[in-house]
Amino acid sequence: MQSDLKKLAFSSSIWVMIDTVIGQGLRFVSNVILTRLLAPEVFGLMGIISAVLTGLTMFSDVGLKPSVIQNPRGEEPAFLRTAWTIQVIRGVLLSLAAALLAWPIALYYNEPSLVLLIAVAGVTAIVAGFESTWLLVLSRRMNIGKMTVLELSAYIVSLVVMVSCAWYFNSIWALIVGEFTSAILILIFSHTLLAGLTMSFQWESTAVKELIHFGRWIFISTALTFLVSSLDIFILGSFGGLAVLGIYILAKNLSRVAITALLELSSTVLFPVYSRLAEQGFDTLRDQTFKTRALLLLVFLPPLWLMVFLGDDFIHWVYDDRYADAGWMLQILVAGSIASAIIATISPVLLAVGNSFKNLIFTASQLGFQIIGMAVGAYLAGIEGFIIGIAIAEIFCYPVLV
Repeated sequence: MQSDLKKLAFSSSIWVMIDTVIGQGLRFVSNVILTRLLAPEVFGLMGIISAVLTGLTMFSDVGLKPSVIQNPRGEEPAFLRTAWTIQVIRGVLLSLAAALLAWPIALYYNEPSLVLLIAVAGVTAIVAGFESTWLLVLSRRMNIGKMTVLELSAYIVSLVVMVSCAWYFNSIWALIVGEFTSAILILIFSHTLLAGLTMSFQWESTAVKELIHFGRWIFISTALTFLVSSLDIFILGSFGGLAVLGIYILAKNLSRVAITALLELSSTVLFPVYSRLAEQGFDTLRDQTFKTRALLLLVFLPPLWLMVFLGDDFIHWVYDDRYADAGWMLQILVAGSIASAIIATISPVLLAVGNSFKNLIFTASQLGFQIIGMAVGAYLAGIEGFIIGIAIAEIFCYPVLV
């Protein structure tokens, strides 16, 4: 069984790497093109919109994906249809919440255009809510190949639409139209090419109880994860301005490129693998975890160190002078990402053994360290200190996880 698991993990990892290399390559090319067509302020606005929608999504996360992966009933029709019903309801509520929050957020940033932008972008939550939960079964089975091909296809189409609209309209609406295109294509694929079970509304009380019981701590943990990933955007946007925020988001996104593959491996491969290993006993899980982590870190840490030294030069080679400050920001953020990479190889263990409460405790510590880092850094050195504080916070999180 362990041999089969290794083969499955290896093939899944290959597909994740293919997805990441091609996906990140496409994102980088489109990003370079879009920075030529759109001003930094546009990326600042989109960063706020994305952070709001991501926040609503994560604050309402009831752990459907990890529940399906970890639960023995994860492939039963009644369980999956109940999960889909919850997902649809959640999508509608998210869209309504986005519409309600649009006006106060626009007031906070003194940017009236955010009212319509956030309300319209929030409709993507409804689209995502109707995606088939059979996609979660594919994650459970680590059947990544077909999913990767179709997701990349959807992403390529959405990028073409996004760049075309940016060239023609020179407006932030190009980015929102691109997001809609991707969401609609994935929705269609999930019920056709990737379908393994016809979805219909169902409410099985036992399934609801199991989903909520496992997801109750994940709900809080995911909400805290959102704050860890997006609190910096809300705070920097309020005192640094949209132009600085847009440059920072560019640097932040580039700093995540090197570990995106590792983070994807963590959620789509390591978590299911660790879950199956946990069923074989703690000693097996511990032994295989050490070996897996050593191999992954040997591959992923060298590129991060390289970017720490060459980040500023890279920005000057690729982007125009409007984005020059992204260079030093990138170097600092990548340094913090080294700790994130190390954390990503072991953090799935907590959920794999069904301990969502300890996962919550760790995430809470991440948020605490980040708030302290941002506050102290901003007080001592303004925007530069703020960003350094974010990077240092990642380093302090690892001992807590261990």
